[in-house]
Amino acid sequence: MRVPINISRFLGVNEQGNTTLKLGEAEIQNNWRLTDEYKPRVIEGYAELFEAIAAKSIQGMWYGKIAAAYHFLFACNGHVYDLDLTDNTYDDLGTLTDAPTFFFYFDGAVYIQNGTEYKKWTGTGSIATVTGYVPILAIATPPAGGGTPYEGLNNLTGEKRQWFSGDGAATQYFIAEQAVTSIDYVKNRVTGVNYTLTTHYTVDLTAGKVTFVSAPADLENNVEIKWTKGTGSRAAIEKCRKAIMYNGENDSRVFMWGNADNPNRRYHSGLADVSGTGGVPSAEYFPATNYYEIGTNEFTITDIIKQYDRQILVTNGGKAFYSYYDTGPTFPVYPLNDAIGNVAFGQGQLVLNTPFTVWNGVYRWVSTSVRDERNADYMSKRVQPSLDAVDLSTAITYDYEKMGEYWLAVGKTVWAYNYRLDAWYKFVLLDTPTCFLEVDGEMYFGTDDGRIMKFDTALRSFNGENIRAELYMGFTDAGVANRVKYLEESHIALKAEAHVNLDVHWETNKKVPKDTAKSIGYNNLDFDDIDFDDWSFDGNYNPQPFSVKTKAKDWVYFRHIFISDSDYYTAQIIEASFEPQVGGYL
Repeated sequence: MRVPINISRFLGVNEQGNTTLKLGEAEIQNNWRLTDEYKPRVIEGYAELFEAIAAKSIQGMWYGKIAAAYHFLFACNGHVYDLDLTDNTYDDLGTLTDAPTFFFYFDGAVYIQNGTEYKKWTGTGSIATVTGYVPILAIATPPAGGGTPYEGLNNLTGEKRQWFSGDGAATQYFIAEQAVTSIDYVKNRVTGVNYTLTTHYTVDLTAGKVTFVSAPADLENNVEIKWTKGTGSRAAIEKCRKAIMYNGENDSRVFMWGNADNPNRRYHSGLADVSGTGGVPSAEYFPATNYYEIGTNEFTITDIIKQYDRQILVTNGGKAFYSYYDTGPTFPVYPLNDAIGNVAFGQGQLVLNTPFTVWNGVYRWVSTSVRDERNADYMSKRVQPSLDAVDLSTAITYDYEKMGEYWLAVGKTVWAYNYRLDAWYKFVLLDTPTCFLEVDGEMYFGTDDGRIMKFDTALRSFNGENIRAELYMGFTDAGVANRVKYLEESHIALKAEAHVNLDVHWETNKKVPKDTAKSIGYNNLDFDDIDFDDWSFDGNYNPQPFSVKTKAKDWVYFRHIFISDSDYYTAQIIEASFEPQVGGYL
């Protein structure tokens, strides 16, 4: 009796066992990506864009449009650079602390966080420190002081403003603070012209008083006084390492977290007074009272993920919360889950509008508006044995939307979850990624030695070195585990391309894959890098089947192993089929 077995649908890796896998699952799948048709294909190669600036990590990357042009920014060796992707040259935009760096765009500028400084770039010149919006503490203030409270103190600055309503008689105006550092200006808000010190007024810094030579007119909010006292509480914002734009149904505020001094605190910006300031972005205005403490400071907020009109907040203490916009506005926080959190700082991803976080494995949040211990799905069971062997708190993640893959990298290994196919596989790179960035469907990654790599389907190597792709299929017993089998040959179909080569091995419960390799493939004429000693006039680009002699006997379990190890050839497997002859009982 012969049992036909055909694998035309490959299902990715499952490390949970080798004799209990589904037909089409692999025990090992390294550097083989699945196509949308479930066909394994050797991953494309990558190459560096430029020689390393320094043997230090690429700390962060950003791409987007600013000042009417697209820019690729990256941080390395204590600098921010602007990379020209047309010729891979770069300009130095200025210095900052050499630390993991997060870029985000808001209202005409790119803002830069690194846990030490808070800077921005507007598309020209150099990066600059964010000095902060100067708040108007009170309006409609009588000369004697008081007034109607208007805006809160800004953490980012010690500068403040106050609007006064003159009465036509009073000459002494008292600001909201005493013992100030300086009175920076006094302005006539009707004409927009600043008064001149000594000529029009004198100051008493200790009393916080401005004395006019002539009393301002009897008008509402006709005088503005700006002063400085202290420097604000800049460290509250500068020490934050991550941000997200959110305000309920729109993105008009900036939320920040990751301050090591206040690890459980979420800060949020105010909305600047555009009528009086010319539209200063709220990314530069963080009122001193605009924060919320999530749980206790025993644990750190490791990420905040926006989903529809809600925020999902996760901590490294195994607790998750949700938050939303409420009138006021306030942003209340409620418990969501007491068992699952996130250990990899800033590595939450929103995949198809569903949050993914890293705990003891990868989890997908399926219900984020009601407290329920079942609202986090365990996604990484099939690759958990290898995830258990690494420190997931060091992971970096990315949603590679073009390929429909969620990437999780630790060291040189990338675990890729294809969420279109519900399949896992691994990429074992020759370089250590520090950050990923997709630009117009192309994947870039920074390395720990100061280079930026770009994946390219035209490349067959990892920056000049062989790509070793290993595919160990699961063992099969052909449906009869209590009888021995015999196999004369297998049939492997490959996608026809210009340069294809694949080593086919086989293994049984009795024989390891030593000296079982059969090399299959071909070279079609494509006029690229022709070697006249190694090509044919075969122009057939139809799928090509190959017969592989196996001579496997007296086995109970059998599997194929497919190896590609080259900087020149590629391979895509269409199907693998074989018909073992069933023999006697064990």
